[in-house]
Amino acid sequence: MSFRRRARPGLRRASLAVMLGLLVTGTVGAEDGVTATKVVLGQAAAFTGRSAGLGVEMWRGAQAAFAAANEKGGVWGRRIELALADDGYEADRALPAVRHLVEERKVFALFGGVGTPTIVKVLPYVLERYNADGLFYFANVTGAQTQREPPYDKAVFNVRASYRQETELMVNAFVARGRRRVGLFLQDDSYGQSGKDGVLRALKAQGLEPAVETRYPRGQSFTVSTAPQVQAMKAAAVDAVIAVGSYQACAAFIRDAREGGLDAPIHNLSFVGADQMLELLRAEEKRSGRALTDKLVVTQVVPSYLDPRIPAVASYRSLMDRYAPVVPTGVGDGTYKPAATYSFGSLEGYVSAKAFLAVLQATGRDLTRRRFCEAAARMGRFDLGLVVPAEFSATRHQALDKVWFTYVTPGGWATSATGPGF
Repeated sequence: MSFRRRARPGLRRASLAVMLGLLVTGTVGAEDGVTATKVVLGQAAAFTGRSAGLGVEMWRGAQAAFAAANEKGGVWGRRIELALADDGYEADRALPAVRHLVEERKVFALFGGVGTPTIVKVLPYVLERYNADGLFYFANVTGAQTQREPPYDKAVFNVRASYRQETELMVNAFVARGRRRVGLFLQDDSYGQSGKDGVLRALKAQGLEPAVETRYPRGQSFTVSTAPQVQAMKAAAVDAVIAVGSYQACAAFIRDAREGGLDAPIHNLSFVGADQMLELLRAEEKRSGRALTDKLVVTQVVPSYLDPRIPAVASYRSLMDRYAPVVPTGVGDGTYKPAATYSFGSLEGYVSAKAFLAVLQATGRDLTRRRFCEAAARMGRFDLGLVVPAEFSATRHQALDKVWFTYVTPGGWATSATGPGF
């Protein structure tokens, strides 16, 4: 006589739980932040404070790219969502913000962090989690070396070029034009130190040293005078300045330099927030009647958003017009509102999101953190529509090397392949 054994109630419940898990996630033991219908990324960035424009603009561009992908059904049927946490560009708030996203919001990966001092604070935690469960950081808005070198490089995928690449290009352009007395205006933290390191290396290769070094504290506002730093520059007879800072303090320095009679070209790194800086200077020009933006150059890690001949720029502009992301809800204090539809910051966010989407597509339907990293290692060269190729590999975790020169004209930012002619 044959018979079937009836499953025990506890076993039936366990089997049912597994089946429900499969229906919800699409895979057994799925990663945090991954279901059958969505992938959740965590963005900890400055959404409040004097550098809020940096975080908001990065979010705006990424949001446009993700919205377009979601409208087409997502990637492998999964929509991409961004969970946000505000760190205010304050180092002591960075780790709590990231831990909230990883441990409470259960995000798949971290995306679009803003700033060197904040990123440096979270790298040990990210590396620990990478070793344990594959957590990684993708497309931080910083060119600092720390995340590009062991031991942290394996847990970070950069999209933008480094500060060393930006500063080398600018120093070489200054020297080629006979400008050899370079002064430094630095934010007094790890970001300023990282930029300074790049300048020192580039100057040393030319047999030079800085003519003078000045500093200011992180978080300094546009209303604070930088006259002492300007006087130090004049006393050292500088014929060029490299500023490593954020938009409020750098705009103040440019204002005070021009009002104080310092006519030397002033260079800012891409992180500065060029559009926010120019907005402050244009308003000050209107108020004072003085010209403040002559001989102002910013190296950028994306091309000009004014050039729709570049496929990525044309696509970015179209999607920013279509989706019109303004300010994310749930974070922010209302102190920053975008003054224009397009910006360098949002274009960087867009390009960064497109790079993430490309790797996500290559990973396949069975998505885990480890499989994503393996797919990135196999990417090789791929096209982001920038004319220059992007590339990831097992030994290359920085997609782009290209740096663009931009300088101010009456109509806005213009781009030069070889640097401005001053």
